[in-house]
Amino acid sequence: MIATAQPAPNFYCSDWSLAIDEPMAGTAVSGKVWLFLEVNQPWTANATSDNHLPAPVQSWLVEQGGMVNGRLQFIKQPRGERTDWAFFVAIFADTGSRVYRFDLASYDDLFGLDLPAIVAGDGRYEANQTNEPQILVCTNGKRDVCCALYGAALLRALAAANVPGLWETTHLGGHRFAPTLLTLPDGVNYGRITPQDVPEFLTHMHNRTLWLNKLRGRVCYEPVVQVAEQFLRRETAVLHLDALQHTATETLAEGVWQVQFQASDGQRHTVTVAAAAPLVTYPSSGSLVPKTVPQFRVR
Repeated sequence: MIATAQPAPNFYCSDWSLAIDEPMAGTAVSGKVWLFLEVNQPWTANATSDNHLPAPVQSWLVEQGGMVNGRLQFIKQPRGERTDWAFFVAIFADTGSRVYRFDLASYDDLFGLDLPAIVAGDGRYEANQTNEPQILVCTNGKRDVCCALYGAALLRALAAANVPGLWETTHLGGHRFAPTLLTLPDGVNYGRITPQDVPEFLTHMHNRTLWLNKLRGRVCYEPVVQVAEQFLRRETAVLHLDALQHTATETLAEGVWQVQFQASDGQRHTVTVAAAAPLVTYPSSGSLVPKTVPQFRVR
């Protein structure tokens, strides 16, 4: 294990992660299906399981979300004159991601939706499919103060840039990389994006290119594939999202994987990734409870 010094009490975990130069590649939470429900009530540390939604609504989210192995996030934004509640279902892939938006008159409207059918691409929901970009910034300070401190500052900078489709969201995983955000419809997870970075970030998002210096990973991939993709893109300078497609991952030995990609021009690439000595760090602000974090290296 890689030993690290202990931070001072009342430290910010994102400052500590940056100080020890913790790599971000391969740290995005993996998941093919994500659910985003607009909830304006105050969020707790574990908002999606500890909330005041009606019990039948909570049961529906657990049951239907479990059927599709979906990750639930709460979202919110200034409501203005809106009276409905947004609900997004995102099915992420390296190419052909799909996002559906439903505007609910009340949360009871959820009961009329069939999540497995939506995920399967049922034609009944085609009219709800949207390609409108969305940016979801983690701001849940009840989970970690860094998300409130740095996430809120990034949110204000994006709002000042008049970015459409801007939302606050609950825990995206990895608050030690705050501010962290997720983009729709592509499912790209970034970290350590500062307010000063907003113009460059928006350029990458508009061009559908990956900003490797801020990339944690694409959530459609497992961590090993995220690491391999970032390495390959650095080596080839191929940044457009659709230019590479993951085709296979083969386990060569314990802790060693061969990850294969195919480029849009037909060229094939193979990257070998191996487990490295794990990192012992402190992932939550003000908590001197260490955590062991997996690390990877490319052969």
